Amino acid sequence: MLAIICCANNNWLQALNNLAETDENKQKIVDAGALPLYVKLLRPDCDETEQREASKGLWSLAFKCKEQVLKEPGCEQGQYITLLL
Repeated sequence: MLAIICCANNNWLQALNNLAETDENKQKIVDAGALPLYVKLLRPDCDETEQREASKGLWSLAFKCKEQVLKEPGCEQGQYITLLL
């Protein structure tokens, strides 16, 4: 299970997003439990860079794992996905 807190250094999030470029990795990232972490990074108490990177990650993951992303609490009915448009 992945663990996360909001922090100024988001290099790990950018690296995870880079890994999410392939469909195989997208599913592995979702299976590892990253969706709730991405959603948490969209909260107002996280900085704008974290929110932007989390949005990019969810957007990328949704190409392969759309149903799982939309079922994630906080993403119901595309609540956060619409922020990506």
